Amino acid sequence: MERDLLVEIGTEEMPASFLEPAIKQIKDFSVDYFEKNYLRYSDLKVWATPRRLVIYVEKLKDFQESQEEEIRGPAAHIAYKDGEWTDVAKKFAEQNKADLKDLIIKDTSKGRYVFLKRVREGKPTIEIIQSFVVDMLKSIRFPKMMKWGNVNFTFGRPIRWILSLYGDELVPISVAGVNSSKYTRPPRFYLRSFIEVSDATKYLDILRENFVIVDHIERKDNILKQIKEIAEANSLILDYDAELLDEVNFLVEYPTALLGHFDERYLKLPDIVLKVTLEKKQRYFPLRNEDGNLVNRFIVIRNGTKEYADIVIEGNERVLKARLADAEYYFNEDIKNPLESYTSKLEGIIFQEKLGTIKDKVERVKKIVYEISRILSLSEDETKILVRCVDLYKADLGTLMVSEYPELHAIMGSIYAKISGEKEPIPTIIGEYIYPRTLDEKIPSHYLASLLGIADRIDSLAGYFFLGLFPTGSEDPIGLRRITGGLLKIFLESDIRLSIKELLEYAWKVYGFGESRDRLYQGFIFIGQRLRNILLDMYPLEVVESVLSVDFDPLWKTKRRIAFIIETKKDPNFNSVVKAFNRLYRILPKELTLKEIRPELFVSNYEKKLYEDFVKIKNDLEKDLEKGDYLNLFKHELLITFANDIEAFFDNVLVMSPNEDEKNNRLSLIWNIKTFLWEFCDWSKLS
Repeated sequence: MERDLLVEIGTEEMPASFLEPAIKQIKDFSVDYFEKNYLRYSDLKVWATPRRLVIYVEKLKDFQESQEEEIRGPAAHIAYKDGEWTDVAKKFAEQNKADLKDLIIKDTSKGRYVFLKRVREGKPTIEIIQSFVVDMLKSIRFPKMMKWGNVNFTFGRPIRWILSLYGDELVPISVAGVNSSKYTRPPRFYLRSFIEVSDATKYLDILRENFVIVDHIERKDNILKQIKEIAEANSLILDYDAELLDEVNFLVEYPTALLGHFDERYLKLPDIVLKVTLEKKQRYFPLRNEDGNLVNRFIVIRNGTKEYADIVIEGNERVLKARLADAEYYFNEDIKNPLESYTSKLEGIIFQEKLGTIKDKVERVKKIVYEISRILSLSEDETKILVRCVDLYKADLGTLMVSEYPELHAIMGSIYAKISGEKEPIPTIIGEYIYPRTLDEKIPSHYLASLLGIADRIDSLAGYFFLGLFPTGSEDPIGLRRITGGLLKIFLESDIRLSIKELLEYAWKVYGFGESRDRLYQGFIFIGQRLRNILLDMYPLEVVESVLSVDFDPLWKTKRRIAFIIETKKDPNFNSVVKAFNRLYRILPKELTLKEIRPELFVSNYEKKLYEDFVKIKNDLEKDLEKGDYLNLFKHELLITFANDIEAFFDNVLVMSPNEDEKNNRLSLIWNIKTFLWEFCDWSKLS
């Protein structure tokens, strides 16, 4: 027999950002728990609203699956003698409540042993569900955990009710002082205290009748349908970030879309200011006309029905008017002065308590920019532009607008730079240096903006590394993963030939951190791990490990090594070449005192030919290696011959010769060849 399982955890309103991660955690835990406990079902769903976390399991079997088990007993030679079970065997059977006929003898790696083989009957599912719910709730980790009342339990928000049904049967559960029942609660705007759910299969319909759309996917589709209908009815175009739809979806239980207006005068504000005010501050959906311009209308999602819609719209319009009036004031005040004038305020803005002010950071970044200019041999004009950008790129932090709208940093700097008369590409560079803020965003379109972005991130990383502010588990309060991810993406999607390690070493000196390098080297490891995670989303494991075993820095070479492996794997000779190269890895001692190769000590023609071909290939490809032109290895006319030379050498030459000079000379030859090939990748990681 099978029934549907329903568990609804009712809470006080959860922040929208808590719910998506919670859904995943609950789903992963539940699937794993049911698998380990042999509970079979047809489908498992997890839903969420601001006040509910719901698990719904379809066609869950009434009993655990029966399981065959084997229990190892005593050694066969003491449990079975002369064709009879001994007292030792009888005691083993008795302890496990089994008959002697259930005992068998099996061979194992440790000898012959007696085993008890039997079928363990499954427990009733309802008994297991009780502990499942408690364990599941204890397993969830929210960004912030709360403790309430005198209850010794923490959760994202206080738990207020638990609805738990297996079919029509109540599952008795007690968590955080709350006992389960057959009752749920309506949304706050609906004047009923409790709603009875008689059977799990009726749950969704009962909640829908009482103005709760539990399924967040259905709810999201419902919101999207409503806002599209309003936009189309008014011949307007929706313009919103996907994150806004997700956030609003988890702020409501019963969405109703309403159209509001604001004064046309606010359309004179920069487009981005309007958009951020509507989306980020108010969580409204902006609208554009057919020309792509924002219009003085917006869509708000109400948590409730259309009742009193006019009053709701009026209230939202009033709040938005105050927001826009503030933004208008900030903007008009800011543009009374040139952007450069705000740099004086940077001395009073802390970058990090132990790393100084924003003004201090700007001065450090300027030194890093000069170093980048020297390394890349930038022109005098490029250097002047970049230095001017450094002088201005943090200035908007001193403006009223960015003080109130910190998410507009750099964007407002770019707008104010244009208004202040700064010539291109300075406004563009100032506006783009912050990108990418996530791995989903594009890198700057302007080369110099990428360089400024690199310098800014290098300064931040060096300082944070020195302070040891590394992420722990899921906690990353300083955003080190984000900063590192942005830095790596710039390098991965450009051909900027800089060394991250060398720049960090330079920044370390600029800070004046002294000779201690332990935290810096820890930082190198952190960057390498972050890069590995990014690359694993793009390339096969063996390719990533083969390349990163060599080094991740400089990244322009790492990219070319990856391209080299992917391309050469298509070569029909790839497998035979890799097989030959891998023989070099197996024979070298861990501790090897190297000496120079002495050709006069070669005895065999096999080692002489290997050496000659190696020298030829090495000399031919030396400049290619410097330029990262790794593909030329597989284009070299001697490649196959060279691979065959290696095979022949190992098949016919005694490397570990009793003659010490011969042995050391051969090991030196192998080490030199391996070191040369290591410039391409770690061949031992490739199959």
